[in-house]
Amino acid sequence: MTRVQKQTMHTDVLILGGGIAGLQSAVELSRMGLDSVVVERAPFPGGHVAHFACKATDRCQRCGACVLEDILQHVKSSSAVRVQVRTDVERIDRSAHGFSVSLFQRPLRIIPDICSECGKCEEVCPMPGALIRSPLDQALSIDESRCSFFRDRSCKACSEVCPEGAVDLHTGGEEIDLTARATIVAAGFKPFDASEKARFGHGIVPGVVTSLELDAVLRDGAGTCWPNGKEPRSIAFIQCVGSRDAAIGRNYCSRVCCANALRMAKLLKNRIRGLEVTLFYMDLQNFDRDYDKRIKEAEQEVALVRSIPAEIRKGQDRPVEIIYHGRNEERVTQAVDLVALSIGMSPPSIDFLQGLAVGSEGFVGEEGQGVHTNMDGVFVAGAARGPKSIEESLADAVRAAGEASSYLRKDIGGGSQ
Repeated sequence: MTRVQKQTMHTDVLILGGGIAGLQSAVELSRMGLDSVVVERAPFPGGHVAHFACKATDRCQRCGACVLEDILQHVKSSSAVRVQVRTDVERIDRSAHGFSVSLFQRPLRIIPDICSECGKCEEVCPMPGALIRSPLDQALSIDESRCSFFRDRSCKACSEVCPEGAVDLHTGGEEIDLTARATIVAAGFKPFDASEKARFGHGIVPGVVTSLELDAVLRDGAGTCWPNGKEPRSIAFIQCVGSRDAAIGRNYCSRVCCANALRMAKLLKNRIRGLEVTLFYMDLQNFDRDYDKRIKEAEQEVALVRSIPAEIRKGQDRPVEIIYHGRNEERVTQAVDLVALSIGMSPPSIDFLQGLAVGSEGFVGEEGQGVHTNMDGVFVAGAARGPKSIEESLADAVRAAGEASSYLRKDIGGGSQ
């Protein structure tokens, strides 16, 4: 791809990651009179939370998903916050005045002012996931990592079929040289790849989805992942897929999965009358100040089975069969319509920030440092420093912004740099 433009920028704080922690950090900094640039690889801000459904039924379940929209409104109305989406960090170096950063912003491939939302490009695209929609406003974008054109120039179907000419496959990106006085790492987490656990059947057995995929479906309000397009009569949640597993180097709890599964179960039962829900688990993580009350409520609605299935396979009478060991180690087979794998949180990749220390599990920062890191002027917030709920990530963001502000005031006063 030809790079046809170049610009320079300066900011008080560079924020790596446009998820909920990064955006909240930017909002807090703006309240302190500081500018920030938020760098996000995706074509839209919000991170994973942008795909989460509100779990409210007859009352709020305190999932936190609705908070993102309020934060985005603050970001949009603030002249102190600039969000750079579709942007990769190529290099970060220390400089005399903080950090010298090389960015590359990929171009907007589908021009929203021209696109008529006819959907023809989605009909002809042969690559699953190459065309994506923002969960915030449903705007179309092209994921260049999955698009055949950007791999080997073998397909231009979307461009050829677009009646308005809204698809631009050829425009080059933009290089950005940015200087920043401080940095907040808010790169979030990488979802565990469920295909690494082949026995659970993700990508092999129809009717097996991840918790993130199910959350996105619930947000859209459409049953696009239901087997044969039909609403399920029974669903099973499998906990700790990619967590608490020493064999794959993830011998830690992802902490949010139990709460999320129980909230989704309650929402599904509210939407689908007569739905049967089973939750397979090792231990239930204490996730709420009303934990005991919530577990008692869950026991009235969800069958809690303390066992992790040995195998998930294609069923006969129903789409999916779950094989597990019962209380007396007997082999049990349970048929369901849908399985949701509660996948764990893996550390993000921050290779471009050389020298940044990580803990024993690979997350940013070291034990006891809080939002501080081993690098002067670099702070960390949210799930980038370990599995966290939305509420915890927001609290982290406030602390990181406060520490960055204190650092910059100290620097102005002649402190270390």
